[in-house]
Amino acid sequence: RSTVASLEKSIELKLAETDPYAEQVNEMESQALQEINFDKINELTKYGDHLKFLLDLLTSKDSFVRKKIIDQNLSYLNARLTHYLDKIGLPHQVVFQNDLNVEITELGRELDFDNLSRGERNRLILSLSWAFRDVWENLYQNINLLFIDELIDNGLDTAGVENALGLLKKMSRERHKSIWLVSHKDELTGRVENILKVIKENGFTSYNTDIDIA
Repeated sequence: RSTVASLEKSIELKLAETDPYAEQVNEMESQALQEINFDKINELTKYGDHLKFLLDLLTSKDSFVRKKIIDQNLSYLNARLTHYLDKIGLPHQVVFQNDLNVEITELGRELDFDNLSRGERNRLILSLSWAFRDVWENLYQNINLLFIDELIDNGLDTAGVENALGLLKKMSRERHKSIWLVSHKDELTGRVENILKVIKENGFTSYNTDIDIA
């Protein structure tokens, strides 16, 4: 009897309470619910499937369309890559296939990227970056801004640094590139036209330069 009386009292208290969700439920019933248009749903589903099909044509390794697009620019990419590798002093042959797999060989010996030393990797990364930029510029328009972020600092010997600087200066002079070389090498300060020194102390960054920057 005591249990029944306690349950009855609890029920009375619950009945007297105000439902905190009643207003939200009423609002959703009057405004949030929308009539389902299956014709529109089917139309969007068909359109989504069509876009996915087009995306697969452009991105799938087995797509003949993707291979055709790559083939149109592959010879130019490999030619520019070979040019930069030769100028930067990497003796390896690096050739892209039409599925964008890459073959790296040295004196007939097949290698992969992990077989290369740190300096050889940096030479290859720089050459790849410049070659792909050339392809993009050949297809669309020139890019007059180029940032090299500490790639010359890590792993390159003296000859590698000299070769990289020579290429960058030639780009700046002949192709009118604005080149920003981020480096911790103090010996490079005498090799460039303008210097912007960035100093970070106590969480704040300051800079000084030998030219006026707006």
